[in-house]
This record gives sequence, structure tokens and C-alpha cells, in this order.
Amino acid sequence: MADTFWSVVHGEQDDSQVTTDTSTSGEAIELRIETGTGMTKQEMLNGIEAIRNYIEKGDAPA
Repeated sequence: MADTFWSVVHGEQDDSQVTTDTSTSGEAIELRIETGTGMTKQEMLNGIEAIRNYIEKGDAPA
């Protein structure tokens, strides 16, 4: 399957600083999604929202 990586430098908030590629950039913050599965954009956003909610609850290391 095909993977897509979205990367951003630690602390960056501007979406113009996000990079995307088919391999890792090695940045501290990176999201990998297996994009070859026929997943819709909404399904990806739902998964990202679930991760965000998990982090906001304080269940993630920080």
C-alpha cells in the first residue's frame, strides 16, 4: 500500500510550513497515513481528530 507523510517542524503552526511526501522527512512531528486503502478525506480527518482528542485529554506523553 502507499503511504503519505505529512511533516512539520517542532513548534510550527502555519500550514504553509507543512510538507508532504511518500517517505519520512525525519521531522519531530510527522503523520503517516496509508493512502492506498481507498480511505476518504473525511475518514482521515476523523482519525486525526481522534488522535487530537487523545492528546488533549492528557493521555499522551508530553
